[in-house]
Amino acid sequence: MKKIFLLGMMAGMLASCHTQTDGYTIKGSLTGNADSGKVYLERSEYQAEPTVVDSTVVENGSFTFSGKVDRPGLYFVVIDLNKPGEEPDYQNKMFRTMLYLENSDITYKGDVATLPGFYYAPERKSEAPKITGSSVHDLFTKMNEGMQTYSDTLNVLSDRYSDEYLIPDSEGKDVSAVGMEIAREEMKWKDKLLAYQLKFIKDHADSPVAMDQAMYYLSGMEFLPDVVEIDQLLALFEKYWAGTPELKLFEQAASAARPLAVGQKYKDIDVLDRNGKTVKLSSLIPENEYVMLEFWASWCGPCRGEIPHLRKIHEKYKDFAIVSISLDEKESEWQKALKEENMSWTQGRMDGGIYGSGAKTYNIQAIPMCLILDKEGRFYKTNMRGAYLDVFLEDLYQAD
Repeated sequence: MKKIFLLGMMAGMLASCHTQTDGYTIKGSLTGNADSGKVYLERSEYQAEPTVVDSTVVENGSFTFSGKVDRPGLYFVVIDLNKPGEEPDYQNKMFRTMLYLENSDITYKGDVATLPGFYYAPERKSEAPKITGSSVHDLFTKMNEGMQTYSDTLNVLSDRYSDEYLIPDSEGKDVSAVGMEIAREEMKWKDKLLAYQLKFIKDHADSPVAMDQAMYYLSGMEFLPDVVEIDQLLALFEKYWAGTPELKLFEQAASAARPLAVGQKYKDIDVLDRNGKTVKLSSLIPENEYVMLEFWASWCGPCRGEIPHLRKIHEKYKDFAIVSISLDEKESEWQKALKEENMSWTQGRMDGGIYGSGAKTYNIQAIPMCLILDKEGRFYKTNMRGAYLDVFLEDLYQAD
C-alpha cells in the first residue's frame, strides 16, 4: 500500500533573514560511502518529467552547484553513486530530494545510508537531508512539520489497510467489516489534512509552495474540488502572481479541473463498445442511477487487482451501475483481459489510450481512476475503491 506523503510531494517568496544574492550556490556534503558519483539539478515541470538544468560530481563526499534563477521554485537534487557498468541500485545508491531553490547560499547535508531512494522502498529507513539557506524551502519544511501528525496517522492506517484488509482479501478472506472500519477512519483524517492544506494555501498564496499544493489539489488525485473552490483559488493567486508563467499554468490546471468538478455534468465522448463500434459514452450510462465511471487498462496491475472486488459489488448492488472504460491501445489486449477477468458489466474503450483525446477530456493522469456520478449524471465522488467503495455504497443505500 502506498505511503501517504500527500501533497508533501508537491510544493515562499516570503520576507526572510537569509541573504539574497545575484545567484545561488548549493553546497552539498554527504556522509557515508560517498567518495564519488554524479549529481543532477532538475527543475520540476508541471505534468511532465523534470528537466535537468545542471550537473556536477561528488568528490570526497562534497558537491557544489551555482547559477541563477528568475524566481524561486521547486527543483530536485538527484545523487547517483552507482559505479559505471554495474547494475543500478535505485534504493541505496541513487537518491532524489525536493529543494525549493532561490538565489541564496544553500547548504545540503545528508547521510547516504538514510537519504530517500530514487524509488520508494518501504523496507528502507529514510530521512530527508537537512537543507538550509532558502526561505522558500524553510516554508516547505514548516508545512510538512504541520502535516506530520496527519500524515503519520494516515501512514499507520494505510499499513493497517494493507495488512488487515488488502492482503487477507486477496487470499479470499471476508474482511470487509475491518476494511470499512479503517476506511472510515482514513476518510476522517484525510478531511482534516485537506483542511490544513487549504488553510496553508490561503495563508501563503504568494509562495510557490502554496501554488504547488493548489496545483496538486486541482489534479483530482485525492479529492474533487467544486467550481466555487476552483474560482476562489484562481482569484487568490491572481492577486500575487499576475503576469507570471506560474499563473498561466495554474489557469490551465483550473481549466482542466473545472469540467470534472463536483456538480458538473459528465462529458460525453466517443468510445468503442465490445464489438468495436464507435458509440457515445452516454449510450453506456443509465439514467437516474448512481454510476461508477471507472478507467482502467489490461496492463495496469492495480486496476486488475481491483476487478474481483468490482465483481462482488456488481453482484451485491443491482441498482449501482459500473461502466468500465479501458485505456488499452490494442483491442486484442482489452478483449483478452475482459475474458480473463469475467467482467460482465458495461464496458467500453477509449481510442488512443492514455494519450488520446478522451483521456485528455477526463484529465486522466494515472489509473486506476474512478468517478462516481449521481442520478443526474453529475460528478459526485472520486477515489472510491476497495473498502472505500463499500463504505460509500453502504451509506448511500442506507440513506435512500
